[in-house]
Amino acid sequence: MDEFSSIVANLASNEPLQNMASIKNAVIERIKETDAGVAIESTEYFNHTFAPDLVLRWPTDRSTRHVYLRTSTNLNYLREDIAVVSGVGPIFMPLLPLVPGNGGEDLDREASESNTLVADPPTVVAFGSASRERSIRNLVSRAVLQGGRGYVTKQRARATSHTIGLGFVGAQKANSYITRRAIDVAAVLMDIHRADQLTRLLHAIWLGSGAPASDFPGTTAITAILDASALRLLLDIAITEDSEFWRRIGANLTLERLCEADVPATSDGLQQLILANLDRLRARSCQIVSHRDEEHGYPTHRWLVKAGCLTMSTERYSAHFLPGSVSAIAADRVGEEDYITLRELVSRANEGNIGISEVTLEVTGGRQLDYKSSNDANIVSDNMLQELGGVLGSDAIVRAAVVPLGSGARQLRCDYSKNFAAGRAGAKFHIFELLGTAIPLLRALLPSERNFINGIVEPFDGAL
Repeated sequence: MDEFSSIVANLASNEPLQNMASIKNAVIERIKETDAGVAIESTEYFNHTFAPDLVLRWPTDRSTRHVYLRTSTNLNYLREDIAVVSGVGPIFMPLLPLVPGNGGEDLDREASESNTLVADPPTVVAFGSASRERSIRNLVSRAVLQGGRGYVTKQRARATSHTIGLGFVGAQKANSYITRRAIDVAAVLMDIHRADQLTRLLHAIWLGSGAPASDFPGTTAITAILDASALRLLLDIAITEDSEFWRRIGANLTLERLCEADVPATSDGLQQLILANLDRLRARSCQIVSHRDEEHGYPTHRWLVKAGCLTMSTERYSAHFLPGSVSAIAADRVGEEDYITLRELVSRANEGNIGISEVTLEVTGGRQLDYKSSNDANIVSDNMLQELGGVLGSDAIVRAAVVPLGSGARQLRCDYSKNFAAGRAGAKFHIFELLGTAIPLLRALLPSERNFINGIVEPFDGAL
C-alpha cells in the first residue's frame, strides 16, 4: 500500500466533512509536488457527477483544467463518467488504484478520444520521477496535467516520462530514432496542442544541435519559430551551456517575440540566449533606472523579461530594453544626481571611447543651447565646446547627447531628463550597441560594471 492509499484507509468513517477536506488536501499536495506553478482551487463538491472537486489554473498561459475525484475503482463506472462530461477534457482521479480486468483498453481508448486523463494521485507524481533532468521532469509533468489523456498506470507514467526525457537528449545529439520515440509517445499521451508544443521544442533543440531541419523525424510543417509559451519552456529547460546552440536558437528570434513571455532572472537559459544574440535582438529604446536604497538588485548582472521588456538588472541599476517607446516603462525616477555636467559627459565618452555629434545644454532659467557638428563628426575633443562649457559655468547641465551609429546612418539620442535613449524616426538598435553606448553615457559606472559590459560587447565589435 502506497502513502496515499494509507491516507485514504486511515480516514475516520464518522467524520465525512473532515474526511473530504483531508482527501482534497492530500490530492492537492500530490499535484503541487508534480507542478509547483499550478494554482489549485478546491470547490465545495466531492465525488460529484457534474461539478469538479478541484480546478487547476496556470497563470502563465491562462489555461485551466477540472479534476474529478472518484471513490470507485470500477473501470466501467469511470467510462460512464467520461461519457457524461465528454468534451470538457478533465482529469478523473481515482482515490485508490483501479482494479485490473476487462475494460482497461476501452477505458484508455474512450479517455484518449475525449482528451480525458484517468490517473490516480501517485501515478500523476510518477510522471516526474523518471526524467533525467529536473527541468525536463517539470516540463513533462506540467504538460500531462494540462493536456494528458488516456488511462495511465504508474508503470506507464514512468516509462513515458523516461522516453520523453531521452528524446530531449536525442534531439540535442541529432539522434533520429530516440527523438522519434519521444514524439510518438507524446502524441499518444497528450492532446494535440501539448504534443505539438513538445515537438516544436524538440525541433528547436534539433536545429540548435546543428542538424539540418530536413532530417528532423517529426512533421515537416514545424517551423523554426517558437511561440512565447514554447520559448519559455525551452528556456526553463536550459539543456546546455553551449553558446553555439543558443546562437542557432536565436537565429529567427526578435525582441518583440521574446518580450511576449515573462522569464525570471533565475533562468540560466535566458542568460545564455541573450549573451549569444546581442547582435540580433534590436530595441527601439532603452531606459536606465537606479535602484532605491530599499531595493535589492543582483550581485551579478542578470537578464529577465517582464512587463513587455528585456531587462538587465544589476546591484545598483536596471537597464530596460524595449521593442517600442520608452513610455511603456511606468517607473520614472530621475534625481539630481542623474543630471551631469559637460565635463562629466566628456569624461564618460572618453572612458567608453564613444563619439558624440550633438549636445544639448541647459543653463539657469531653463534656456537651452544645442552644439553639434555639421557632418556627425565627434565633438568630444572640440576646443570650442570646452570653451563654451567654461563660459556657461558649473550651473550648465547636459540635457541630451547624440551618438551617430552605423556610419552615421542612425542616431541614438540619450535624454538625461528621463535617463533613456532612443533613435529618431523609429530607428532600432542592437542590444550590444545600447550596452556599449547608452549605458556608459547615461550612467556613472563602477570599474567592475564597465568591465562586464566591455566583456560581453567586445565579441560583437565590428559585427555591423
